[in-house]
Amino acid sequence: MTLLDCSHQTIDTLINASTTLETAQTLSLAQYDSSQRAACLEVWKTVEAQFSEVPLMCSHVWTSTWIEYFGDLIPYSFVVATKDNVPCGVCLVTEGVAQFDGPLSVNTLHLGTAGEPASDSACVEYNALLVPTEIQSDFMQGLMGLLERNKTWDAIHFDGFASDELEAWNLPVSEEGFRKIESRYFDLKLIREEEREVISGFGYSTRKNLRKNMKSYGDLNGQWAESVAEAEDIFADLVELHQVRWQKEGEPGSYASQRFTDFHKALIQKLVPSGQMGLFRVKLGNDIIGCVQVLIDRNRVLCYQGGSAEYQGKLSPGVIADYLCIEECFRRGFDAYDFLAGNSHHKQKMSTHHSYLTWAQVKRPRWKFTALNTLRKIKQTMQLIQKSNTDEE
Repeated sequence: MTLLDCSHQTIDTLINASTTLETAQTLSLAQYDSSQRAACLEVWKTVEAQFSEVPLMCSHVWTSTWIEYFGDLIPYSFVVATKDNVPCGVCLVTEGVAQFDGPLSVNTLHLGTAGEPASDSACVEYNALLVPTEIQSDFMQGLMGLLERNKTWDAIHFDGFASDELEAWNLPVSEEGFRKIESRYFDLKLIREEEREVISGFGYSTRKNLRKNMKSYGDLNGQWAESVAEAEDIFADLVELHQVRWQKEGEPGSYASQRFTDFHKALIQKLVPSGQMGLFRVKLGNDIIGCVQVLIDRNRVLCYQGGSAEYQGKLSPGVIADYLCIEECFRRGFDAYDFLAGNSHHKQKMSTHHSYLTWAQVKRPRWKFTALNTLRKIKQTMQLIQKSNTDEE
């Protein structure tokens, strides 16, 4: 029996209202549990084939690989939208494990490949729906109505979506459940159109520092992995550098999670041949200066992870690795080099523009949220009083 032979669960109830879902597209939404995994992933391929550009984080290859390595840990289901019995949209819904709001444990649902414990998280950014833009609002309205029937969750999380996309859905998000974060990037397309050198895009002090570092290091060699074997070799060096750095700071490092590490090893096998992942390494002789792992999403480079040697005086191996990787991405014709969410000094000086990513929550009215918000307001008030008293002194 195929998925489309199964009875569809048409949405006829929306949040807080008993009304039939009637849209211009006349969408029907149905939810299928993980026992229908094979059939749903086949439908995923069918829907994906309808798109000229597929966001990487909701692609079949990313989603199916995530399920392979996290599906035994994170309960998940599929929501499929159909029009006239033809699939036109699909998304993954997961049930969060070890999720907290402050000190309180909460039952969460997540859209896309999210919901892992912090120690294992794939940290999805530029999350997206595999749903045509023109019906996303209708899809989201129906999805919320469908999920409302599940009475066990406390909050639905929308993790790392492009802010303009998420805001168009008009979700009932409270102020405390909304985080909009800069995602800084270097605009390669603009530099190319203006026929300038990459280094010209940086500020004066960054240009000066880069030239000084490049001269001090001498004959550096940058290598972009052209095969899976080369990518695996660079990835091994990246993991080692990354772990050494974070463990010296008393942190476990991302690759302390075997599940996370194995997930990326599997992605190397699938995404490097298709040109959707890049591994880049900078060496000085036999010494490794730094390594960078990037994901390619609609001709946009996402700087996902990196590892670099220790600082040597005023020499900055991490800056050099990023700069040479940006240069390589420029040569390869990519549109942007995106440092992802966060506004650190390093990201500021290595970027030219920024967009926004949003993490949002739709919360049910729960006593735990009311109590937590009250405590937070009391804390903020006490901090303001303390600051006022300090200023008077």
